[in-house]
Amino acid sequence: MKHILLPSDFSDNAWSAIVYAIKYYRDDICTFYLLHAKPLNPSSLATLSDVYIKSIRQQSNQQLLELKQQVLNADKNPNHTFKTVIKFMELNSAVDQFILDTKIDLIIMGTKGATNNKALFFGSNTVHLVDHIKTCPILIIPDQYNYKPIDQIVFSTDLNRFFFEKVINTISEFTTNNNAVLRVINIQTNKALTEIQKYNLAVLKSGLKRFETHYHSVPNYDKKATIISTFINDLNIDLLVMVNYKHSLIARYLNQPIIKTIGFKPSIPFLILPDNK
Repeated sequence: MKHILLPSDFSDNAWSAIVYAIKYYRDDICTFYLLHAKPLNPSSLATLSDVYIKSIRQQSNQQLLELKQQVLNADKNPNHTFKTVIKFMELNSAVDQFILDTKIDLIIMGTKGATNNKALFFGSNTVHLVDHIKTCPILIIPDQYNYKPIDQIVFSTDLNRFFFEKVINTISEFTTNNNAVLRVINIQTNKALTEIQKYNLAVLKSGLKRFETHYHSVPNYDKKATIISTFINDLNIDLLVMVNYKHSLIARYLNQPIIKTIGFKPSIPFLILPDNK
């Protein structure tokens, strides 16, 4: 059984991510957790009446129950179970606390929430969650993305870091479950691979040898984000995968204005893997 966490702020983007999740796992037995986090500022709690605080809690809980009913109306799949979770704290703390108590295989969420700031690729909640959660993969669904089967997956890596078993296993699972073609892209920064890169490439090839995998080495002639975007468009890629290393491309571009880093706007689902054992 899969355990999937679906954070929601009741926005259209969050709903799109939920729809993607139930369609992607249509053939799997899953428990989906609909999580809503609403921070209550401790400094202001002292000035709020108990009646008002109770009203906020009841309203949020009612919204969450209505969301669950909306999901149940849309998804008649007997393999799927939905549970609601409400936390009165910041989203990253709520998710962190929840996954400590519950085995979660994957977090699926939208790129942006209700504020939908068009100047940024990702909303603040998404950015904070990616920065904070180090133990669970996060699948980010672009705004208004229509579900389609995953036929082509690209894994972008600089080959400078060792690939732990969890990373290889997660990539393998997404590839085999979708009967997809995996393409590994390395953007060259040197004319030849270093000894460390050669070793890491050998580890990767050994771990991914059970299915069709293509390895692409691309000259670093442009911004890395632009190269990846061009690769995605030219080969009709359906899923982008990266590992969230410290100081990685993800960390540098996640919260940058589009005008400064053109080319990294997510047009397909984006799977971010934690850098851990």
